[in-house]
Amino acid sequence: MTIDIVVFLQELRNGFFDFFFSFISFLGEEYVYILIFGIVYYTYDKKMGEFMAITLGLSATVNTIIKNIVAAPRPFQKYPDLVENLRPETAGGKSFPSGHTQNFSTVLFSASFFTKKKMFFIVSTILVIFMMLSRMYLGVHFLEDVIVAAVLGLGIAYLMYFVYDKYHADTVRLHRLYVLFIIVILPFVVIINGEDFFKSYGLLIGFVVGIMIEKKYVNFTLDVKLLHKVLRVAFGLVIMVGIQQGFKLLFGIFAEEGTDLMNFFNMLRYFLIAFGGFGLYPYLFTKFKF
Repeated sequence: MTIDIVVFLQELRNGFFDFFFSFISFLGEEYVYILIFGIVYYTYDKKMGEFMAITLGLSATVNTIIKNIVAAPRPFQKYPDLVENLRPETAGGKSFPSGHTQNFSTVLFSASFFTKKKMFFIVSTILVIFMMLSRMYLGVHFLEDVIVAAVLGLGIAYLMYFVYDKYHADTVRLHRLYVLFIIVILPFVVIINGEDFFKSYGLLIGFVVGIMIEKKYVNFTLDVKLLHKVLRVAFGLVIMVGIQQGFKLLFGIFAEEGTDLMNFFNMLRYFLIAFGGFGLYPYLFTKFKF
């Protein structure tokens, strides 16, 4: 049974592994993605940033749909006498498939497909394996959770790149496909009740709308000085985290966790993060010349 693998990994516990695997797990969390997208989209390659964001938004939404349908318990929940939850702050939902692993795999392999560099694929594969190990070591996922998640992340990254590579020259058609993703997933709003689904779906909608708005009304350039690029990333990180935490506190005044109203607020909050980061914030680059 795969629980034996989780138990074996936790038997290796020591201070170094606790720190190392907690750090690896942290690399799969939203603050890191905000930073990565800020660097790629604001300073390096807009098209690459757009592609990675849309791919992550779709993958994360698919992951939460599967999680809520399968509704599998986590190792520390199913075997409380054998497994300790070493990272409770990232283990609030269901177990299958691993969200950290799938999202991490999606982001890394989407970057690999876009750049078409062999070294990217090698490094991505190694890092994804470390993420898989970390989620088991921390007691929050089984082996099947992380294997399926890694394959889904790779598969969705490949399929999205196939679509992007075919239609990237036709922006209108490509954006229509993005909108189609949103429409196809829409019925799950009344089927799924998980908090993470509404966050992911809001993120996907925000990315799509933000990218379309930027393309039509902003169209910022990357041809700026290094200092300006640093300022873009730094201010963007502060603003996006501010939106995430600020609206979380605000919405918490009006709704309780787990309610339909809070689900709507979570979807709105993550929409604002993505739309703000990819649509509204870049307007400041052209407005204030940085």
